[in-house]
Amino acid sequence: MTTLMKYVLMASMIVFLLSCAFGGGKPAVMLEQYALEYPPPSLQDLNRIDEVIRVERFSVAQIFNNAKIVYREKSYNYDDYTYHRWRANPGDMVGDYLLRDLRQSGLFKSVFSYRDLDDIPLVLKGGVGEFFETDEKGGRKAVLSVNLTLMDLSQKDMVSRVMFQKNYRFEELVVEQTVPGFVQAMSKAMEKLSRQAIGDVYSAIKNKKR
Repeated sequence: MTTLMKYVLMASMIVFLLSCAFGGGKPAVMLEQYALEYPPPSLQDLNRIDEVIRVERFSVAQIFNNAKIVYREKSYNYDDYTYHRWRANPGDMVGDYLLRDLRQSGLFKSVFSYRDLDDIPLVLKGGVGEFFETDEKGGRKAVLSVNLTLMDLSQKDMVSRVMFQKNYRFEELVVEQTVPGFVQAMSKAMEKLSRQAIGDVYSAIKNKKR
């Protein structure tokens, strides 16, 4: 066997071993990525307020602080889908959708994100406490809980700064027993949260101006 043929054979063996080690000869598995989807809620019969709001980046409970789609089938036990992921972190996703809806409502002079101006006194802070699918008694449901705090940073003491603080929690039935069906249910829960939150923010600012 010539020296050239030996090198060719060795190179072929190396390529084969690497493909076995890293690919195993199996086709690559594609991850399905999801995002919430719903129309911005419309709040009628409310007059526009001449106020500017900044929406801070939302925090999220550590067990949901990733792109995994989490589900629970029994108490104390959480798991996640292998081939399904959120497109973004739940905290960022909920915060961004609420930001979009506040802007689309047309009830405020302007609504900025934490990426924009940082000297706006009216600040909406939020945190996602629960963001998962449950399959326990009562059937499969999407569970969403969020804490919101509206603050007026122009006030000197902390007590006066807090305009309102509220915990929201929604459970939405999963009609279609699939991951897309769960995402649809979570989207409905987010729509309900957004509608209530916008109304609460509006009322808190409106009452303070009186």
